[in-house]
Amino acid sequence: MINVYKILMNNKSNDKDIKKYKKSNTSCQKCNKNNKNLCPYCEGDKVIKYGFYKGIQRYKCKNEDCGKTFNNDINNPFRYSKKFKDMWEKYFEVFLKGVSLRECALRMNITLVTAFFWRHRFLHDLCEKSYIEKIGSYVELTKLVLNENFKGDRKYHKEKRDKIIIVNAVNDYIDILPIFAARNFIGLFDIRDNIIPRLDRKAYVVGLLDGRLKVFAKGFNEINKIKLKENKVSNIDISYSNKIKTWLTKFNGVASKYLEHYLSWRAFEYKNSIEYKKDKPVLEKINFKVNAKAEINTYISWKKIKAKVIPI
Repeated sequence: MINVYKILMNNKSNDKDIKKYKKSNTSCQKCNKNNKNLCPYCEGDKVIKYGFYKGIQRYKCKNEDCGKTFNNDINNPFRYSKKFKDMWEKYFEVFLKGVSLRECALRMNITLVTAFFWRHRFLHDLCEKSYIEKIGSYVELTKLVLNENFKGDRKYHKEKRDKIIIVNAVNDYIDILPIFAARNFIGLFDIRDNIIPRLDRKAYVVGLLDGRLKVFAKGFNEINKIKLKENKVSNIDISYSNKIKTWLTKFNGVASKYLEHYLSWRAFEYKNSIEYKKDKPVLEKINFKVNAKAEINTYISWKKIKAKVIPI
């Protein structure tokens, strides 16, 4: 089995049906906001100046499939929404409390659709800020299995709903990386394409509660010749994934395509609810209190939120 993982880590398959890992699969990929020569819609570089509007320079994309116009204010998180600009700090306080969307709409005197949009604007921003390409140091892997959920989708889904498998990686610095690993079953190619690219080769990996993750972690460490150093933390939180499943119940179902956002939210809450002491081998729980300032630095449109898809 160790030899199998060695092959997976050192070779790439030519099978076109196997989904390859790409960081661009996630909406949380960071963009270069300072590059004004790219179209923000298609990221094309064929851009020309296209006049002024209220004294602001506008541009047009010359890509035949795009052709959209924009200005340098495209990344302003408050564009197109005066109400959000005036009320976002108050909404952030309600957001942190995790109350229902209907309660948010009632407290803020906004519609249910607006409450949903604002929540996902915060979640998208949080997801971008907490994005980790690779996780290292001492890493524990636990598996979360959820039924595929089409909540909010008005299409009739007669197909069988898959099991969505997420591998949560938590390290001793309480960096948390949720990895969308597979559907129904974690296969060897799923490990190769979705899990291995997200792990630092110098990381010491421990698989918990799942036989395949245990074998993979053992092989990963052996292949990379990584040994557990003395005084390293062990058993950070063996039940982290189970706690997520309990936490998600308060939302009465979450659409699978938005799971990425909610897992980042949970990671944010979790990291702010514990205190890690380097001189002790365990995590000590303290009363939950998020000490976070209200800020938002990114923008996502309603159209892009609705168009979001599950990464696997």
